[in-house]
Amino acid sequence: MRRLTKLKVIQPIEKPMIKNNIALLAIPILATIMVLATIPPVFAPNIEVDIDIKPGSDPNSINPNSMGLVPVAILTTDTFDASTVDPSTLSFTAVVDIGSNNTNCVRHGLEDVDGDGDLDLVCKFPQKTTWINCDTTQGVITGQTNDGQSIIGFDSINPVGKGCNSTG
Repeated sequence: MRRLTKLKVIQPIEKPMIKNNIALLAIPILATIMVLATIPPVFAPNIEVDIDIKPGSDPNSINPNSMGLVPVAILTTDTFDASTVDPSTLSFTAVVDIGSNNTNCVRHGLEDVDGDGDLDLVCKFPQKTTWINCDTTQGVITGQTNDGQSIIGFDSINPVGKGCNSTG
């Protein structure tokens, strides 16, 4: 009968602890996050567009007490095509109140308002909600193009009517 020899038990190679592996992986990830957090976000600037409040009139006289519509044209230029604007995103208000209680476009259409042969976008806004008053000197239109680019345009306003000092 053969005698069995005692086998030497070999100890397995010690594996690093899992929590240490996680820590080693976490260091480069955290460093990457910290670097990314220091990069300022990239915002596409507004495209400044040419507008004409009350196309065809000069000055742009508006009676703050009027219950009518204020036409505002976004002009097509060599660098901007007004037909790319999404009318549903347009808002018009007095510059003093930019960003709050803006008035939305209720009617719109394309027409050549400046006689240059290009189609301009004309939107009409209810006067009573534009916040234009006797002290208003400028109006602002904001919105987006069909591809989401923000636009902004300014034009002068000549307030007329009861309580206003201007005439037009």
